[in-house]
Amino acid sequence: MNLKKFSAGAWIACCAAVLTLISLIVYAINVGSAGYFQGASVSNLVLYSILAIVLLCAALVIGQLKLDGTVGKVLKLVAGCCQIVAPVLIAFCLINLIAARVEGLGFIYFSNADVILEVQTPANLSSASGAIASMVCYGVSMIAAIAAAFVNVWKKEA
Repeated sequence: MNLKKFSAGAWIACCAAVLTLISLIVYAINVGSAGYFQGASVSNLVLYSILAIVLLCAALVIGQLKLDGTVGKVLKLVAGCCQIVAPVLIAFCLINLIAARVEGLGFIYFSNADVILEVQTPANLSSASGAIASMVCYGVSMIAAIAAAFVNVWKKEA
């Protein structure tokens, strides 16, 4: 790939793919570290995150191809579909992550006074902070992917 041929849309899509990868890493650290959410993985979150990254990268690769004739129109359509489906998958990841973590966050932060000292241990508070960080990362990734869906990934040849 020639970085000089990247359009603004290609740069935004590239940033969205990198942010999604960072979100996935933050999520994996949260699930792997000690605390309340240790081992509490969210169903299909890794799969959909990787699929969104692959779709964003596919749109970038298609944007680097010379698009002429019918094949060019089909490839532009495919790139557009990739740009639309990727933020949907990231939004799905974010929604599932929030749904899986909200009860635990409520338990950690809003327990009654009788059990608050047992629940708010440093490991649980760290795990809760990691869960919130992963939600924020997925939210930022989703916004970047949505922005990438509104711009072309190919430069117009002069």
